[in-house]
Amino acid sequence: MPTVSNTYQSLYESLSDLREHLHLSGRMDDSNAKLDEVSKVIAVCIAAQNNWINAEEFNDLVRTSKHDNIAVDVLNRAFETCKTLPKFINTDGTSIFGSSSKLNIQTTDHEFALKLVRTIHGAFSRAVNHVSEDSSFDLINEAFGHFVRDNFRGNIEDAQYMTPPEVVDFICDWAISELALDGFKFNIESLKILDPSCGVGSFLASFYRKLTAYLNDIPEKINLIGQDKVDRMVRLSKINMMLFGSNVFDIEQGNSLIDSHRLDNLNGKVDLILTNPPFGANISFDKLNSQPKDNYPLLHGSYSTSRNVDSELAFIDRELALLKDGGKLFIVVPDSTISSRGLAETLRIRIQGIAKLKGVVELPSVAFAQAGTRTKTSILYLEKCTTRCFKTDLVTMATISDLGFQVSSRKGVAVKKYDGVNELVLLGEKLFYQSRVKGIVSETPSCTIETYANIKDASWTASHYSAKRVKAVKEIEEMPGFEARLLSELGDCETKKRRRLKEEPGSKCISVLHIIGDGILDFNELFTYEPKTKGNVCYEGDILLSKINPRIPRVIVIPELDFPTTCSNEFEIIRAREGIDPYWLCFMLLEKVVQGQIQSLTSGTSSSHNRIKTAELEMVKIPFPVSQDMDKRMKEAASRYRKYVNNAITSLLSINDLRQSWYKVYIPTGDRGNEVLSVTACA
Repeated sequence: MPTVSNTYQSLYESLSDLREHLHLSGRMDDSNAKLDEVSKVIAVCIAAQNNWINAEEFNDLVRTSKHDNIAVDVLNRAFETCKTLPKFINTDGTSIFGSSSKLNIQTTDHEFALKLVRTIHGAFSRAVNHVSEDSSFDLINEAFGHFVRDNFRGNIEDAQYMTPPEVVDFICDWAISELALDGFKFNIESLKILDPSCGVGSFLASFYRKLTAYLNDIPEKINLIGQDKVDRMVRLSKINMMLFGSNVFDIEQGNSLIDSHRLDNLNGKVDLILTNPPFGANISFDKLNSQPKDNYPLLHGSYSTSRNVDSELAFIDRELALLKDGGKLFIVVPDSTISSRGLAETLRIRIQGIAKLKGVVELPSVAFAQAGTRTKTSILYLEKCTTRCFKTDLVTMATISDLGFQVSSRKGVAVKKYDGVNELVLLGEKLFYQSRVKGIVSETPSCTIETYANIKDASWTASHYSAKRVKAVKEIEEMPGFEARLLSELGDCETKKRRRLKEEPGSKCISVLHIIGDGILDFNELFTYEPKTKGNVCYEGDILLSKINPRIPRVIVIPELDFPTTCSNEFEIIRAREGIDPYWLCFMLLEKVVQGQIQSLTSGTSSSHNRIKTAELEMVKIPFPVSQDMDKRMKEAASRYRKYVNNAITSLLSINDLRQSWYKVYIPTGDRGNEVLSVTACA
């Protein structure tokens, strides 16, 4: 049997060929029409596979050349029979295929009919085989979510619906493992599972398949409930459920945030929500506050400076209202939801009054690249409860760096290439169905179990609780003669104070790129640097620590110079407290056990724009000598470090003076341009 990656490659090639055929022939200019035709053929494939229709003629069309000259007629007859089946009729009596419930193929266009039906049937058959082998291949998600969207629709707004199967499967496995660890407290036969922004139904379909495999039975009374505001997505969801063999689903069209009376009736009744809502859409507070208060227990009556709320925040609030006590929410959210200040932070704090934070899994930026965005995202797991979080409650924090695929552009189309290892699978093997205890679950991928007492309200960013950081802190705590002290206990972060100060005339501005070694400045670049924005005033003895891209450590102590200095906004200015040698503190900030913490504290949309927040930096732990012997040794080390750094600075300045002297002697006056400042430093 071919692997999923081989199936994906084959699917890409066949659908690309179909796209090219449509482009050259000029058929179906409307992209939605192309999408509809493909969905109709998949529906016929499903009906034929399950013997819902007499499919002898259709199967001959797929496998032989017997009916090539009447291909359109055969396909039309199969679809006309298929569309009347109760399974393809909505609850209001309308067809799930919409108002245009006929095949849009010219009566003589047999060549196109053959290409369409054989391409789709081939992909359908491979998808069915993968499902039967319990190897997930979500045809609707993969084919429609990427190729149909990009090749046929060209509408990037639909990217919000297309969650990678790797992420969908992990979330569903995680949800089932959590239900199992709870001993399936709810009646499994009446379990209500909801996706209020179901897109193509991937979560509902995957959960149904996985739960059936776990129970070794088909829970016929289970309630799979879906809703989406786009009618076409509802249609695809229903087809997807049938493709996975489910007969138990209730999927309808509707706006889940505003005036959804269907969902209002489910308030406090849902056991499990699995979802990836639209990101970044603005919902006005006026609209939100026009809804029943019970629908938005956390945000109702609120306003922000923009008078709008991001859709992902509104969805979290709405979904918590839908859950029963003990109900679970697994939701994909952008980085801002778990790390930003403002309304997102307010929501995180308020959540603690009605739900417990159970876990966060940080995903790499490639996760949604195929859908058209590299927005950094995480999986957030909350459990509704009537009691507040206890300090001893356990929280899973994991960081994924590889999903087993990369995404590149081919002929203007985002193409998934399987490469690497899907760390979500590795994480599941180490996390699911296991009793939870505080500590490191896995180093690769990073996964730790933290007590809620260690989780700060300001940030739920999983990487801040990485295995690397936990190991570093543990190592400090076990160092003989030392104890762990917070950075905030040893120095004051003064950047905000310094911004109010006016720079002195003749100041030179230090950029992060001017730090070229362990505590060393590139004076040649410093003297010629002309910043575009005003820097922050700094003084001799200040410690400058770069908060941007900390994977490249940049920390220095401002030496004694004969000119005033400022520094760029990328630095945190730290002033060592009385009795603390700034050179010792600088030395320790560059130590491995401290850098292991600092490099875990970043937040941002990409690796090139990762930043550390001041509040997080202040919580870094430093090994502080408490024994007389260790205190003496550290003072000696600090003295030597100061000496070596200042000797290096003096040498660099001397080299710079030498070059400038040569320049003044041998270069004609008219060719010198702007002369450089001569400086000295104290050893």
